[in-house]
Amino acid sequence: MTATKEVSIHIPPYIQVIGIITVMVIFIGGGVFMENMGWSRKDPIFPWTVSASMLLLYSLFNCGFSLNSEDANKYWLQSLICYAVLAVSGGVVAYLFTGISIYDAKSVKWIYVVFTFGYLVFLSIVNTMRIIVRLAKKEDSRLRGGD
Repeated sequence: MTATKEVSIHIPPYIQVIGIITVMVIFIGGGVFMENMGWSRKDPIFPWTVSASMLLLYSLFNCGFSLNSEDANKYWLQSLICYAVLAVSGGVVAYLFTGISIYDAKSVKWIYVVFTFGYLVFLSIVNTMRIIVRLAKKEDSRLRGGD
């Protein structure tokens, strides 16, 4: 019987948010550059759209990486703080590129709200999954006579 090695990737939330902010600035800068060169259609809320997209991307990756965290409560606290930092910094970057506030950027305000509640739902699902797996392992161990 061959032993399989379990792959476990641990990326702290603050590293994730730094990466997402970097990608966001690159996409926004590249998009604005392409608009100014005439290579793409002008969209005044493009930076706001990219900012909201990065919130969703962070939510998905962060919830996935939280499955491997050693201390889930500490990880989730850091994740929520980093999410707030990403939302605010994304808004500031989008405002600096456009001069349009979130209230004037069509439905972006509501997209931010929906993605925030979606993130909280994702975290709840992951927490429930962790509890179910822990209980299943405990029950399996008890049935095999390990406890």
